[in-house]
Amino acid sequence: MSSSLLIWGAGGHGRVLLDIAYGTSGIDSIAFLDDDPAKAGNIFCRCPVLGGSQGLQDYAGSRIIIAVGDNHTRARCFEHALRSGLIALALCHPTAIIAPSATVGPGTVVMPGAIINAGAIIGENCIINTGAIVEHDCRISAHVHISPRVALGGGVNVGTLAHVGLGAVVLPGATLGEGSVVGAGAVVLREAAPHRTVVGVPAKLLSRV
Repeated sequence: MSSSLLIWGAGGHGRVLLDIAYGTSGIDSIAFLDDDPAKAGNIFCRCPVLGGSQGLQDYAGSRIIIAVGDNHTRARCFEHALRSGLIALALCHPTAIIAPSATVGPGTVVMPGAIINAGAIIGENCIINTGAIVEHDCRISAHVHISPRVALGGGVNVGTLAHVGLGAVVLPGATLGEGSVVGAGAVVLREAAPHRTVVGVPAKLLSRV
């Protein structure tokens, strides 16, 4: 396996992932990809920006992490990278606490201070952001973003492409449907319907997404 790492996204999220990658063993070199042509050939955070995704297959065998916050865009980039022969790497900050019985999928990043407790399963290409708590036996599907300081109670199920906003609380056993959005600071008692936005305490329907 290649000892290099590509970070797709030369922006703020990419800077965070770079800091985590520097503390990850087995990575000898780091470079960025970005589809903004103005960034190609430049240096970003002391790392080269190799260009965009057009020649992604040229890097087949390299490891990659997607530094894109928007779930749908991150999912498209992730699938393109896999089809091009790259290998998705999970990155976990050394201050994160991950139970030995928990599972973190490929391409997922676990940010500083996050806690993932016993039996939790995190799917591929997710963001478990700074200080988030994922309690025991949660099931988080692919391409999900759990924002900073979110607390998921035990046994919560989170559907593909869902986004849980800053500081939200999801009570034990609740279900967040595919593509649902939970607003910042909301408290979900039982469920958030697929492709809907819920806000408030307790969380109530806002609109379609």
